[in-house]
Amino acid sequence: QSKVKKHLFAAMAVVVAHSRPSTARGIWSSGWLVLPWLASVVSAFTACAPGRHGSRCEGACSCGPHEDCNDGIGGDGACTCMFGHDAHCSVDMIIAWEGLLDSIPQARGLGGVADLVLTNTTLLALSVDLETRRSSRQVFNASVSRVLPLPWRTALPRLALLNHAIASRIGLDAALAGAGAPGDEERRLAEALAGRQALPGSQPYAHAYGGHQFGNWAGQLGDGRAMSLGEALGFPPDTDEVARRDGSLRTFPWEVALKGAGRTPYSRGGDGRAALANAAREYFAPVYLEAVGVPVVGTLAVVASDAQEDGIARDEWYSGQVDRKKPGIVARVAPTFLRFGSFQLAAKRQGPSGLEAVARFALDALVRMEAHDDAAIAFLDRLGAPGPVPDELREKCFFGRHHTASCAANHTMQGSEWLKCLLQRVTKRTAALVAAWMSVGFAHGVMNTDNLSILGITIDLNVYGFLAGYDTSWAPNHIDDDARYAFGSQRDIAKWNLQRLADALTGTAFEEDHEPDARTWSAAGEGGGWLSRAAAELALGEFDARYEACLTARMEVRLGLPVSGDPRSSGGHLVSRWLLWLRKSGADYPRASRGLAEVMGGPSLVAARQLAEHSGVTADQDNALAEFLAELQKTAAEPCSDDVGADQHGEGKSQCHAGWGPSWRERVRAAVPAFAPRSHVLREAAKMLEMDSPIRGAGPAGEFLAALEEALREPFDDRPVALGRAEDDPREAWQGRTLTGNGDENPGRAAMEALLRSRLSALPPHHLAQIRTSCGAQ
Repeated sequence: QSKVKKHLFAAMAVVVAHSRPSTARGIWSSGWLVLPWLASVVSAFTACAPGRHGSRCEGACSCGPHEDCNDGIGGDGACTCMFGHDAHCSVDMIIAWEGLLDSIPQARGLGGVADLVLTNTTLLALSVDLETRRSSRQVFNASVSRVLPLPWRTALPRLALLNHAIASRIGLDAALAGAGAPGDEERRLAEALAGRQALPGSQPYAHAYGGHQFGNWAGQLGDGRAMSLGEALGFPPDTDEVARRDGSLRTFPWEVALKGAGRTPYSRGGDGRAALANAAREYFAPVYLEAVGVPVVGTLAVVASDAQEDGIARDEWYSGQVDRKKPGIVARVAPTFLRFGSFQLAAKRQGPSGLEAVARFALDALVRMEAHDDAAIAFLDRLGAPGPVPDELREKCFFGRHHTASCAANHTMQGSEWLKCLLQRVTKRTAALVAAWMSVGFAHGVMNTDNLSILGITIDLNVYGFLAGYDTSWAPNHIDDDARYAFGSQRDIAKWNLQRLADALTGTAFEEDHEPDARTWSAAGEGGGWLSRAAAELALGEFDARYEACLTARMEVRLGLPVSGDPRSSGGHLVSRWLLWLRKSGADYPRASRGLAEVMGGPSLVAARQLAEHSGVTADQDNALAEFLAELQKTAAEPCSDDVGADQHGEGKSQCHAGWGPSWRERVRAAVPAFAPRSHVLREAAKMLEMDSPIRGAGPAGEFLAALEEALREPFDDRPVALGRAEDDPREAWQGRTLTGNGDENPGRAAMEALLRSRLSALPPHHLAQIRTSCGAQ
């Protein structure tokens, strides 16, 4: 029976690869299926025949030979120019997309939208699809396909959210598009990010990639609703705002991608759009993750259409209830959007030579990143100079600047050496990344190989969640019935995904691959070019040590301890005891972590009762928490352990002592956020974003969104917090307030900020503590 079930899931992988995104959950979550039902799924959910459109495929396209038709179940038959055929089009609106720039103009400092400079290094470095049709199809021998954004019908797209920090990173002065009534600059930015206005040098494209989804090879996936505009020349992530404004030269390329900008060759029958409400989650999560030290894709902005004719259909919970949703576009920024799945598909369809080209491009991006501090490391500055984290651990675990170049900077490598270096760097960076996730209580939710960045940064923030009660079995994804991607499984899943990446690099047949070429594709490298399996195993073997060191180091920071990164040290022992109590008690992770700073100093039994109540649980009967607190208090009173900061001759200990000037309580308050992104509050933000509010940052809804962004951008508070069982009550929070007007019942931005900070630091209501999110809402 299990063998039959395995083959059925393989068949489902093929169906998912060629179905609408909303179909996937209905297929995967069923578990045990029968073949007749599977056959009906294939016939009922595949896209319309080419040239037909409408919910029943009742419409027929009438586009010219050089025009793409918006066909498919979600299409309306509108005609747009194929890429590169503007001169032959007869459509009403033609956007003049420029060709590749003859030379890269120098750009300094911050400027407006017209001053952005986009280059096309991805198109120049990777194999490009020779076809330019938008229609869904299989793409061979290419890593990217050129495709143009499909503008909404509205002539007035709305800039709903704008991240000033990310805007500055790519050279855009966000102050020119400040909050208030939309001005010319804001309209230009909204039009550019909605695909209605071309940016200088932009040549849009969509990435091709495959992936293992829920353990099964799903074949070609690709950017089904996303496309990149090119690489904006901006600043390295560790360039401060003063240097940017003083006119520093922009030299660091940031790939700018639009999610929800229309259909691509990889849409598989989907409409290529994204729901505005879900865009709120994608926007706010990176703000918080970067603030607490986790490398993550940057969300530049969210653009919305309030026009009824632009509405999209979504069955959020796969219940058969289809609702009309406002569409949104999320503008994202990263050094590159290559993922594990990019290499899997390249291995199958381009062979070793194509794989090497993608690897060299990814390593070039890593070289640029490793020459600078990641923006997420800035939170360590709160701990005081010179800081408690040794330079080696800053580099290995906190994504700090490499003082010695890694193998990625060696341009003399040949053949499979590129693949070996890539796997080494990705293994170590992914281990450090997952350790960072675990330390802050973050569950990604959908760790398919097409959702993990080759750079070791967090991407694809759709169905994520943050722990309330500490439950390692919690999976935030509504369709993850088997909890494959549960919080506590992330380490093992990351290792499994890295093994699948290694399969691609070594030319090894993929797990659960039932495509026709499953056992033949690796023959393309029989003459050489694949990485050896032995070299791959050596690289993969680095994962566990790096993960353990980084999790220990990050948890030592949160416990206010000297940072050793050694699980066998006294600090590592305390980390293990703390995590054990959290797992056994199910305490609220944000409140328990922050509450430590407030209970220390008194009798340990009293402190244990206080901390347990503060965290929403009762004190344990075996006094494990009290014993942990007693040991922590004893260790924290020591300025530094004997083996931290000193070499084998005992030298350097005075520096170790000097680095621990602040008190222990202050160290914990500096390292542990006072506010956490509670899932039910993010749901409220999603509703706010959908409201008809053309003025960003104004009105109760705008004030709520602005206050939430501010709290998540600055989630730390060095002031003591009051102990006690404080629980958020959303109904009470909104009692007497309205979401329209600016009357006395709406006291304004300052009061909204105070209210939100109070709610984000409180216990969530029991029924909202561990709510899940559905990818059907996207």
